[in-house]
Amino acid sequence: MTIAAPGPAVPQADTTGANHTARGKRLGLGMLTAYGSGALVQDTAVYSLNSLLLFYLTIVCGMSGSAAGLALGIALVVDSVVDPLVGSLSDNSRSRHGRRHPYMLLSAVPLVVTLGLLFSIPAGLTGWALFAYALTLLLGVRICISLFQVPYIALGAELSDDYAERSTIVAGRVLFGVLANGAAIYLAYGVFLKGPGGQTHRDAYGPMAWACGAVVLAGAALSTFGTLRARHRLHAAAPGQGKAFGRFTSEVAEVFANPSFRILFTACLVVFISMGTAAALTLHANTYFWKLPSQAILVISLIAVVGLFFGVFIAGALARVLEKRVTSMIGIGLVALSQVVPVILRVTGLTPAGTEVLVLSLAAVVFGVGVSFAVIGFQSMMADAADEHEHLFGARREGLYFAGISLAAKASSGLGALIAGVVLDAIGFPHGLDAAGLGKVVSISPTAVTSLGLAYGPGAAVITGLGMVILMAYRRGRVDHEAVRASLDRRREDAAAPV
Repeated sequence: MTIAAPGPAVPQADTTGANHTARGKRLGLGMLTAYGSGALVQDTAVYSLNSLLLFYLTIVCGMSGSAAGLALGIALVVDSVVDPLVGSLSDNSRSRHGRRHPYMLLSAVPLVVTLGLLFSIPAGLTGWALFAYALTLLLGVRICISLFQVPYIALGAELSDDYAERSTIVAGRVLFGVLANGAAIYLAYGVFLKGPGGQTHRDAYGPMAWACGAVVLAGAALSTFGTLRARHRLHAAAPGQGKAFGRFTSEVAEVFANPSFRILFTACLVVFISMGTAAALTLHANTYFWKLPSQAILVISLIAVVGLFFGVFIAGALARVLEKRVTSMIGIGLVALSQVVPVILRVTGLTPAGTEVLVLSLAAVVFGVGVSFAVIGFQSMMADAADEHEHLFGARREGLYFAGISLAAKASSGLGALIAGVVLDAIGFPHGLDAAGLGKVVSISPTAVTSLGLAYGPGAAVITGLGMVILMAYRRGRVDHEAVRASLDRRREDAAAPV
């Protein structure tokens, strides 16, 4: 593979001819399925990082909440450089397999290896050695996810130019993400962490991570090889010019010059941080605030997957009648509602004894539907913003645009987990198991338990609401996108006309 150095905004090499014509044809179910299967990669790995890692590091391995949060926060800082760098590299790469597929293929095996080792921390490690081991493997996982995910989601924006079909492509990706979440949840609570106190069994986490790695590898292979036959639909990189670093920084500045990108990125970042903070604290809350056995956690988590599943189809139907921004805002509102209501009912004593699983199950459905709405809307709007970027600057930057989405998603387990870790220490929540190894925390006060519930519920909901406020500034809709597409089509026709 020959990789051209990142370059300034110049018209891409394939803005006329067969590629443009091919993108006008509707995608078949087989291609949509092949593409969507790539979501098995990130969503399986990220579930482990978002929902299990903070609990594993603090309760099982004995790391303090602040130290664990710091490791996750450092990984986010690295991501903030790696994601846009990978986006720029894939935007400007040239090979006979296209500019996205080589990265997707080469990142899969290292991702599986680093994920398995991250959840297989040797029992003798403590203090700085534990911190260094966890941070090193976490950075490896994050970089490998970037190398796959950024080119993968950029590829989805290139498969079609059609406003509505882009929502279908994203919906397919989200649907496979639902399947990935379901698989990871079942492997966690239905197989490896099941039974009384199963989530505190150290030896169960390693096999669980390797099993998740098998799902990751299958998704990477299906998506990479299955979409190779769609290379004729994709944009090609223009010949590179200039120095790589200078061109990379100018491309990033160019992307942030588009107001649509700034709004979408900021709103998405805030919403994902909220969900990540809540997700990082959810296993703590389910174990110590709600006092749920692993079987109940499995049921509630799978019910959330059902909500995600149906939310995909409902969002697809709404996309035909509502603007994408409206669909996303409805989704964000549902997420906030699901975060705040159960905890308030519990703290105020309005939840009758024995109904906790029912209340949390209903909230899980609402949460799942809301996440589907928000994610499909955000990612589809970002594809439209990439078209707007070409209209404004004459260059295709899908890789950098979707690096923003990838970075925002990672912030959920980076900055979100950093916030969660600091919160655990701030409320005096203990870390590490009792000396007898019975799966119980050394000691925990009722005040700390209540504070935990308020932090993971209403506290996260406040951040979610801020994301909705930011998204209100986004004003682009179907009519705007059609005007942009018409202008780009005229440019291509003019470029293709004989001189």
